[in-house]
Amino acid sequence: MVEPQAARKDALAGSFEDSAMALQSTIRLSLDSPTHAVCVLGTEIILDISGCVPEKFVSLTLQGSPRVLVNVEGTMVTELKDSIVKWALSKPMHALLRMQSPSLEEDGDKVLASFYHSNDEVPASTAVLYLTGIEISLQVDIYRDGHLEVPRTKQEKEMWVWGPRGWGAILLVNCSPTDLAEEKVFSSEEIKNLSPMVLMVQGPSSSLRSYQLVLHTSEEEVQKVRVYQPRDDNSHIFQLVLGPGKSSYSLAVLKNLKKVTFYVEATEFPSANFSGLISFSVSLVENSADPSIPEIPLYKDTVVFRVAPCIFTPSTQMPLEVYLCRELQLQGFVNTVTELSEKNKSQVASVYEDPSRLGRWLQDEMAFCYSQAPHKTSSFILDTPRAATLEDYPMKYSLSPGVGYMVQQTEDHRVASLDSIGNLMVSPPVEAQGRDYPLGRILIGSNFYPSAEGRDMGRRLRGFLQAQQVQAPVDLFSDWLMTGHMDEFMCFVPVDPRLKDTKGFQLLLASPSACYTLLQDKQEEGYGDAILFEEVRKDQLLSNGREARTINQLLSDDTLRKQNDYVEKCIRLNRTILKEKLGLREDDITDIPQLFCLEKLTNVPSDQQPQRLFAKPYFPDALQMIVMGKDLGIPKPFGPLIKGTCCLEEKIRQLLEPLGLTCTFIDDFDRYLTEIGDFCACANIRRVPFPFKWWGMGSQAQVFPPAPTMVSDTAGQIAGLLAQMAWVQGSQHPAGLLATPGGPSPTLRLQSQGCDHVNCM
Repeated sequence: MVEPQAARKDALAGSFEDSAMALQSTIRLSLDSPTHAVCVLGTEIILDISGCVPEKFVSLTLQGSPRVLVNVEGTMVTELKDSIVKWALSKPMHALLRMQSPSLEEDGDKVLASFYHSNDEVPASTAVLYLTGIEISLQVDIYRDGHLEVPRTKQEKEMWVWGPRGWGAILLVNCSPTDLAEEKVFSSEEIKNLSPMVLMVQGPSSSLRSYQLVLHTSEEEVQKVRVYQPRDDNSHIFQLVLGPGKSSYSLAVLKNLKKVTFYVEATEFPSANFSGLISFSVSLVENSADPSIPEIPLYKDTVVFRVAPCIFTPSTQMPLEVYLCRELQLQGFVNTVTELSEKNKSQVASVYEDPSRLGRWLQDEMAFCYSQAPHKTSSFILDTPRAATLEDYPMKYSLSPGVGYMVQQTEDHRVASLDSIGNLMVSPPVEAQGRDYPLGRILIGSNFYPSAEGRDMGRRLRGFLQAQQVQAPVDLFSDWLMTGHMDEFMCFVPVDPRLKDTKGFQLLLASPSACYTLLQDKQEEGYGDAILFEEVRKDQLLSNGREARTINQLLSDDTLRKQNDYVEKCIRLNRTILKEKLGLREDDITDIPQLFCLEKLTNVPSDQQPQRLFAKPYFPDALQMIVMGKDLGIPKPFGPLIKGTCCLEEKIRQLLEPLGLTCTFIDDFDRYLTEIGDFCACANIRRVPFPFKWWGMGSQAQVFPPAPTMVSDTAGQIAGLLAQMAWVQGSQHPAGLLATPGGPSPTLRLQSQGCDHVNCM
């Protein structure tokens, strides 16, 4: 009997370690009649022993039922008769009681207090406390394994911890929200998007006739969630019990209550004003028989959820679905991408032009994302429409079943704004500066340097991206581009590590210097008269502000050369940032020959036209390729033909095909450089989610590295670039470049680039 007793004492000691955290109530014993009490598991009863004892008694013994833990002055009492201990009575004298498990029946457990005269072996009087143990708990998937479990400690339910050894339940956002209704029908598949939360009541619930249970959350948090309870008839109809304007829900009479299942969904992703943490509590409340006496809360059990973040996928992830805008009549583009999709066994979906979008929008204003919980992964499109007054969004009617649609409002709705989802890119998983980023890092195009005509991402969208916590953002300098979008000078492609010692991907960067080197080599080989745009009709060139030019003419154009020197410096600055923030080496980067030119903004009113010029591709930009696994759909550059072969295409093949990539060049020049914009903006790809589960991230998930520090060297580089651009603007446009009049200058947005540290609890 020694071993069981020792084990029981260990259990008792552990049970009272955190007694200071338990809810307590005080009960006074009586020698005249038995005392009755309900004890909820997780609470303590302070037993007033000395308050009922006459002075003639000098000692006492305490005994409890097996389910009752008794602590007297730090000593654990057991039910074993050979371990009965007498205590000398003192005033005041108390004992702490806890229930280990629910009672089998009402008054099914008890504590006996026996009082003795001096030197007596037989008790002179006995007081009895009858206990009914009740367990009330909210159960969720706290250990993120798809099962509802009881936590190791009650405190774990009130915390949310990152990492592979962390815990805390997860909520998915309803990415296709409907109007708030008192009842809603869920199919068996739809209900899987919601997280179950079970209220368990164990023990003789008939003892709770004068009590009620209340499920509740805060007034602030209830605006961001909805909690449903299925109807009793086992139908697919669910009652809304918590939601906007309903922060508490009183359960029915507890006569036969044992288990109630609720289903929870979030309606908002984390943002600058919302940490993503939401707590729910169930409280046991004692009703008063006297209407003038308020009800008394006796016990509360709390669970904490974290709303799953919005996760972006990089171009290196395999494609699942390709959405093509067909009404723009990009026949060459549509046909080629359809063929590549079939090759990769990806579905192709048609999207029809939205007249409110002003042309390019399918990729510039939207991005496919996903959100994940242990029980479900949901895909959706995140839309940042520039049309602020738009009431309906035609794109959502083109989505495949099961793909959600969310709108993230922005602040700057002008055509040339950088305040849209198209102004970001995601890197593949990287390790940099001693940290792992298993879900990659978000790359944000910005002005990077305060200037009078600078464009930047708005505070609301930037705060939203930072609040997701799992793809720590990095600022890049992209305001020098007409579109401001980084896909005009960079791209990530997947690479088979067996073919080259790489990280599994390669960063492609536009390189004017590489293009000039190629052209000079061809000139020295005797091909100086080879013509750029030879295969393009004159009317197409004229409508796009271009003209056919020989290699000799391109190399002798000093203005074009100076413009590309400026572009080269902008790209070089970003190259340095990318190497530092993504942990890249030089052999992780491939330079792709590409020329740019500087022009006025297009499609903007003349009274809002900035003074400075912006860069745009001089010929179709290879960096704006469609990446579908190892198959690349690359804009046909229409470079000089050498022995019937485009020298630019040939060079690009030489750079990429040794990496295990297949290059397909897409002939659609006319639609590429029109005011509609590049054809990549007329397609969007839903990709395979990362295999890594976001909740397994370590402490770096809560820390956002600040944007690149504007130290004097970097500030000097940017200032020099701006000065050079101003000088270039003062010179004449090169032959063949037609300045296009246009419109609004986006408002300068200056804001702190640093991010707060977020507590994970």
